[in-house]
Amino acid sequence: AKPNSASALVSEPVRLMDAIGALSHEDSPMSTSDDTAFNVQTRPDSMLSNVPYDIFLLIAFSCWNDGTDKYHSNFPITASHVCRTWRRYALDTGAFWAIIEFRQARIHPAMRKYSVWLERARDSPLDIFIGPHPFKNTSVKHAKAIMRLIMPHVSRWRSFRVDRVPKKISRLIFDRLRDVSAPMLEVLKVEGERARRSWQEPPTARCKLKPFVHGEASNLTELTVADFPHDYFVTRFTGLQVLRLTNFDFGGAKPVENVKAIHRILVPLPNLHVLQIDGDRSLYGSHPVYPELDRSLPRISHPSLTELRIYLRDADRDAILSSLNLPRVRYFISQLQLETIFRLHLLPYLSEYHPFSNLVSLRLAGRYSGRATGNVIDGHWNNASNHWNEVNMPHLEGALSGLPLLKALTFEQVDFGGGKWLTCLGTTCPCLQWLAFSQCGGCTLEQIRVIVETRQETHHFNPLVRLVIEQWSSSNFIEIDEGSDEWFKRSVRYEVTTSVGNFKRETYLSTVEGIKPMIPRYSRLMGL
Repeated sequence: AKPNSASALVSEPVRLMDAIGALSHEDSPMSTSDDTAFNVQTRPDSMLSNVPYDIFLLIAFSCWNDGTDKYHSNFPITASHVCRTWRRYALDTGAFWAIIEFRQARIHPAMRKYSVWLERARDSPLDIFIGPHPFKNTSVKHAKAIMRLIMPHVSRWRSFRVDRVPKKISRLIFDRLRDVSAPMLEVLKVEGERARRSWQEPPTARCKLKPFVHGEASNLTELTVADFPHDYFVTRFTGLQVLRLTNFDFGGAKPVENVKAIHRILVPLPNLHVLQIDGDRSLYGSHPVYPELDRSLPRISHPSLTELRIYLRDADRDAILSSLNLPRVRYFISQLQLETIFRLHLLPYLSEYHPFSNLVSLRLAGRYSGRATGNVIDGHWNNASNHWNEVNMPHLEGALSGLPLLKALTFEQVDFGGGKWLTCLGTTCPCLQWLAFSQCGGCTLEQIRVIVETRQETHHFNPLVRLVIEQWSSSNFIEIDEGSDEWFKRSVRYEVTTSVGNFKRETYLSTVEGIKPMIPRYSRLMGL
């Protein structure tokens, strides 16, 4: 092949069907063992037939990684029927045939196909997926046939995923795994049968699975358990690095019990890097309640955890956060990829323990409403949030002093008490570059300007590069004077907006860290 042609294929891989169009129209028949007849175009001097093996792999895997599930299952056959050279390459590449996916309701064609694929895969690690479609009528016969096909190769499983199959089928599959070992298994994902109604308990919620109880899966590092009890998995596979638990049952437990449940997960898993807890979805619509946190809650440290995602009721989440020291976590995000809200009642814990010293972004929220519900005292409104504010805001300076790497700080509905709680921003967080105020009050833009000027004059402090103020037109929010407004326009990327919304907000996490919010469908329909 010409060097220019090869480099073009490397830098910009093409879809296989587009590539086929580059061949001659001279057809020649090719016999196959894939139950499909193809007329394959071949010419000795065609670009594709002269592609070197390593370039073929780059093209093929680039196309494969971009495809859908259906595309994945048909891809190896498509690649092997482009030309004789590509067929030889494909048959020599065991990894092409190592993805075994049971997604179709008709099981017999899949069984015939994958029996051939398993032979072609040779010693390659296998990725196996079993979906719900082969078991529409809870077909035990289909489950047994699938297990007969794949069990002789269990020593080569790299990943094993069982998705939403009926309870009876789940039991049958995992009973087959009790007495075997899977030394190459790295990823295990088991999702139970969905409940018919959102408020109902999933059928598999009390179905205890115990794979490899008499065998080994010592290389297992990533585990997802949805709608099944998780206790056995956590204590059995102590080398996990990624753990995701979905529909975690926190229904009637008190915060102290929920904290202990999280601790029981973290303590046996010293190498865990990522923990995701997705609570019972029926709780998501509940009215937020922020009770006083229990100072007697037990505390633990986990030095390895770098990512913690807790999708639970706010009261449970806050209690859990108040009980953990996580020195490697850089940020907390919600299920929609928005930054997790830290309520002001977490400030005493942040101040006393400095539990998240590696944090680069923090979102603090109070209860300030901007509406007058009492008299003006010391320049700010004596509204219903005053008690909560006065109890927790004195800990703001201590909390920020424990965040030496913080680069972005967002305040939402925070009353700054006539500006007295702002001053600590001039002496803490030396790396701070992004600052945002959303629906805040009790301070003026001139006071914020003084803080920014103080930071500019402080040695080893990063200058502020971004300031955002979001508030509705109301005299009860941050007072903006013309002089400070002009100064900020000259000095930093500065924006004052009357639109308040999380999904369109430009944040440090979305801009610098690349964590883009997942906009829910109802927000798209409303134009949010």
